[in-house]
Amino acid sequence: GDVTIVNVTDDYGCLGIAGPLSREVIASLTSTPMGNDDFPFLTFQKLSLKGIPVLAVRVSYTGELGWELHHDAQYTCDLYNLLLDGGKRFGIGDFGTYAMGSLRLEKGFRAWGAEMSLDSTPLEAKLDPFIKLRKTADFVGKEALVKQKDNGLSQELVFLTVDTTDTDPEGDETIWLNDQVVGYTTSGGFGYEVGRSIAFGYVPCELANNGRRLQVELLGEKRDAEVVPCPMIQPEHIRNQ
Repeated sequence: GDVTIVNVTDDYGCLGIAGPLSREVIASLTSTPMGNDDFPFLTFQKLSLKGIPVLAVRVSYTGELGWELHHDAQYTCDLYNLLLDGGKRFGIGDFGTYAMGSLRLEKGFRAWGAEMSLDSTPLEAKLDPFIKLRKTADFVGKEALVKQKDNGLSQELVFLTVDTTDTDPEGDETIWLNDQVVGYTTSGGFGYEVGRSIAFGYVPCELANNGRRLQVELLGEKRDAEVVPCPMIQPEHIRNQ
């Protein structure tokens, strides 16, 4: 029979709530148990938050305790105000993409268009745990990944600390060794928990070992950098296991 495709993108919204007290905020707005055993990481449940229906997913790009609250777009403003009002006594507030970016970098979370792009493969991005090459079913890209794994990688994603006090890496900066460009950063920023400038970048595999000293060019000046283990801070669901 005929198939009809309807674009419903504008019909739905999503608000994220994250932080160590996010559970308390949501629990104050619903009768559904929100404990760790009741609502484990990477699970979802339908909730009613003071009468507003949401599909809550326990995940957050910040790497901290948090939920995505998917809902009908007509409820977005009401839901936002409900969360702010309900969270006042917990010190709730808005946060932006720079704060989220800093938190996700410290947790080692990759970003599409940066660490994951058409210029790299999942193997180069060290996403091996999410790739099941032994599964019998075929999938898009499987043949290429098997071939790359057999032949070996030419580049590898690394995590860097950068010695700088007046500017931070943002991505697309050159990485240097012995006055030669050897790679590029994909994203970066200041890690407020670790107190350092940090960045992701791609370099040849022979330069990807922890402790490797490199340089990152920032505003025309080469700054010392070091390859360090990733992540610098474990995500909340691992820290609290």
